[in-house]
Amino acid sequence: AFSLLYNGYVGAAGSQQQELDRLFGNIGILKIPHVTRPIEIQLKDAFGNWIRLSDYRGKVVFLNFWATWCAACVVEMPAMEKLHRRLKDKDFVMVAINMQESDAQVKAFFEKLKLSFTALLDSDGEVATGFAVNALPTTFVLDKEGRIVGAAIGPREWDSRASIALFEYLINMRSGSG
Repeated sequence: AFSLLYNGYVGAAGSQQQELDRLFGNIGILKIPHVTRPIEIQLKDAFGNWIRLSDYRGKVVFLNFWATWCAACVVEMPAMEKLHRRLKDKDFVMVAINMQESDAQVKAFFEKLKLSFTALLDSDGEVATGFAVNALPTTFVLDKEGRIVGAAIGPREWDSRASIALFEYLINMRSGSG
């Protein structure tokens, strides 16, 4: 009993980090060890509305860079949609940043695949360059403060049990700890 009490009191942040390591590892996401500053980007969505990442503070953000010509991106999109539908009523938001394609292309693609998450347009590729994206798809995981905590290069089974477990853990984490 003593060791449990001791661990619960002193080791809460440490055990949280270990659990995150395990959850990120399960789905093959690189955990970003040094917490970055909150990031801010502002882009138009496929309907011409300006969206700022800071609008999503207080939510875990799934930030995916993709293009319609990228076969691996197309493959992972249905799984992303399933994850989005499962978690959209929680503190979670999915944002897909399209690389240098037209709003018409993106809208047609989203309609064809029946995707309902947010699509933003990186028309000049500047945002992707800022994130040092050099392969598609690339996904970043942001905590509720808007800081990058994980990155995945290449497609993942985003609707897998391991993926859902990771995002539910991040959603339920207390802000400001760790």
